[in-house]
Amino acid sequence: MNDRPRAFATLIQNDNILMVRIVDGEKEFWTLPGGGLENGESFEDAVIREVLEEVQLNVKVVKHLFTSQYEGGIEKCYLVEPMPNSDAPTLGFDPELPKDHQVLKEVKWQPMKKMADDIHVKEVMRALGIEVIKK
Repeated sequence: MNDRPRAFATLIQNDNILMVRIVDGEKEFWTLPGGGLENGESFEDAVIREVLEEVQLNVKVVKHLFTSQYEGGIEKCYLVEPMPNSDAPTLGFDPELPKDHQVLKEVKWQPMKKMADDIHVKEVMRALGIEVIKK
């Protein structure tokens, strides 16, 4: 895969984390909103744009949480918060894909406890010092 840096967002509300469900052929999974940087775009600008595209929220970056590597290069995760007077998140779209081939299928506040084994959620929890005790 080509080198394509990406940025993704963490939005937390009442012990829940905002995630999007991706269905791409045989692959189906929940992930944090985010995606690849466009030419000349900063990680911070990319995460703001990606959240707007995928979950229809205007957000501001609160802080950088972690940086890691994935098969396409470097990825950075940011804690973000909705701008004042924001509506509830709703399913957006991927402008790089045709309308009849969208892979974004759902947006949902997931309990952090339920998603604690997700690779990115685990790193978010570590960065924020959140411990989830599973029963």
